[in-house]
Amino acid sequence: MEIIAKALAIVVMLIGIAGSIMPVLPGIPLVFLAILGYGWFEGFNHISVHYIAIMGTLTLLSVLVDYIAGVWGAKRAGSSKPGMFGAGLGIVVGIFFGPIGILVGPWLGAFAGEYLVLRDVSQAINVATGTVIGIFAGIAFKVLLGIGMLISFLFVIL
Repeated sequence: MEIIAKALAIVVMLIGIAGSIMPVLPGIPLVFLAILGYGWFEGFNHISVHYIAIMGTLTLLSVLVDYIAGVWGAKRAGSSKPGMFGAGLGIVVGIFFGPIGILVGPWLGAFAGEYLVLRDVSQAINVATGTVIGIFAGIAFKVLLGIGMLISFLFVIL
C-alpha cells in the first residue's frame, strides 16, 4: 500500500508541475497537497511538520511570484494600468485557447490596453512583449520550484 501511496503522490506532483505551465491546473499548490496528503497517509513520520511548513512557505511564495511576474514584466516595460489590465484579461481569455492562447492572450491584451491609452504602436509592442517575458519568467520559476519540491520529497521518502 505504501508503494501505491508514494506513486500516487509522485504522479499528483508531476501533474502539479505541469499545472505550472498550464494555468487550468493549480500547479505548485497541487504539489504541496500531494506532499501533505502523503504525510498524512504515513502518519507524518518521514514528512515532518517542519518540512510541511517549509513546503507551505514555498507554495505561498510561488503564488506570490505567479501574481507579481506578469505585472513586473509590464511595469518594467513601462505599462500603464490599462496595459496591465489588458494583460490580465488576456491571460484569462487565453486560457480557453490552450498553450497558444496562454502566449498570445496576454500579449494581445497588454497591446490593446496600452494602445488604447497611448495610441503608440511601438510602445504598445514593448509593453506587450515585456508582459509576456514576465509571465514566462514566473512560469520558469514555478516549474523549477515544483521540480525542487519533487526532488526534496524523493530524498525525504526514499
